[in-house]
Amino acid sequence: METVVQYLLLALALTSVQISYTESRLNEKRRDKTERRFHGTQVKDNICEITNRESKVHCYCESTDVKTATRADCWVFNGGIDETDPIWSTFNSQPYLERLTFNVRSDGALKFIPFHVIHRMKRLQKLFIHYATLNKIEKRTFSNITTLKEITLMNNKITELDFSSFTNLPSLVNLTIKENKVTEVQRDVFVDLPSLKYLDLSFNSINLAHDGCFEHLTVLNDLILEANSITVLTRDTFRGLANLTRLDLRSNKLSMLGDLTFTELWNLNELLLDNNELKFLSERSFDGLALLQKLSMTGNKLKSINEGLLEGVRGLELLDLRNNEIDHFTYETIKPILENLKMKNAVLYLSGNKLSCDCRLSWIQILRNETKSEPLRMALDGVTCVMNSGETVESTSNDVISAFNDPKPSKSEQLYEIETNADVLQQDANDEELYEDTNQYKFEPTVQPVVANQLTIVNMPAESLPCPRELVRSGEDSLMLSSKDESYWQSSTSIRILPKLYFVVTLLTISVF
Repeated sequence: METVVQYLLLALALTSVQISYTESRLNEKRRDKTERRFHGTQVKDNICEITNRESKVHCYCESTDVKTATRADCWVFNGGIDETDPIWSTFNSQPYLERLTFNVRSDGALKFIPFHVIHRMKRLQKLFIHYATLNKIEKRTFSNITTLKEITLMNNKITELDFSSFTNLPSLVNLTIKENKVTEVQRDVFVDLPSLKYLDLSFNSINLAHDGCFEHLTVLNDLILEANSITVLTRDTFRGLANLTRLDLRSNKLSMLGDLTFTELWNLNELLLDNNELKFLSERSFDGLALLQKLSMTGNKLKSINEGLLEGVRGLELLDLRNNEIDHFTYETIKPILENLKMKNAVLYLSGNKLSCDCRLSWIQILRNETKSEPLRMALDGVTCVMNSGETVESTSNDVISAFNDPKPSKSEQLYEIETNADVLQQDANDEELYEDTNQYKFEPTVQPVVANQLTIVNMPAESLPCPRELVRSGEDSLMLSSKDESYWQSSTSIRILPKLYFVVTLLTISVF
């Protein structure tokens, strides 16, 4: 009996030991799964399940299970975090993140790029860092991450981009370094980026872009340099960007453009130069831009447009010159793109200038009637001019009527017989059909200051547009039009006085220029 009791006691003891051992193992596994100790600081393993309010980083993921999250939006709250902080080891719990965002909520809380975390992500495609304090992007900070397609560094107080800061990123398509304090773009910052198509350096303090600084970006489509302090561009600034289709240089400090400034940009489709300080444009500034369709230079200080300026951009469909100081804009200036402006989606903006009311603007009234573009009609309806009472002019109304009624004009005053264009007469009837489609370029109204003696050009009778005396006199011996110009002003029905007035006034202008 005593032996049986001893056996039972021994069995109970062994069972108790086994239970204790099992519980200990289970507790150890739980601890290993949920927390680890690093320099005496307790943190959770899973970056997506941090509940400790004292943690310096909190991440929100679409999945909290280990190794399942593909997106993490992380907030850095407390300052003083460094590269040895145990929080970084918790990112090992989610090695398959495809999108990772760091939003820094406290100034100076993050002063480095956690590349030791980034490089461990096997599938990372998109990286966003906002409001950190990075100062300088060192050499090869971003390199050899084969999966990365998009990098956005916004409001990070970056002042310098070192040589090869971004290199050997074979999948990178979009790179944004926006709203920082970068002052110059050196050569060889962007190297071995064979897929990069979009580069945004807007809202920095760039005052110098070195010649050839973008030359390695051979497939780049969009380059955004808006809101910087660039004062000078040369023909080598954009060397190598043969595939660029859009260049945004708005809100810089450009005062002039020299010959062939953009000649390297053979495929450029859109060029934005708004809100600079442009006063001078060389006649060949835009030569080489055969595919350019949109050119915008609103909000500059241009006082005149060279009559040969548009020769190199005959494909233009939108030209925006609003809010400059232009005092005259002639038929010869607009002639290279005149046929484009008759098309359905064309737009020309001239409002907000200081145009003088004279016969050099008579083409506006005729184009207003002939174009198929409703946005252009609306834009021309808003173009105004100022009648300069002190300017010496000669009224042409009586001379024009006499010229048409005189059965035997002098040889130097011979005029081509013209008729009203049948297409123009039918234009109103076809308007409904012509404007059913959505226009590519929408009409944009302009808010302009009220100027004394300001008149709307399309509402002025043609005979009220005077010609400066020097234009009338210089035109007496050159009243012949080329066949192309003649076809533009010709019509096909009976002659009426008003078209004649338009024709002669414009004819006098063309003969001079």
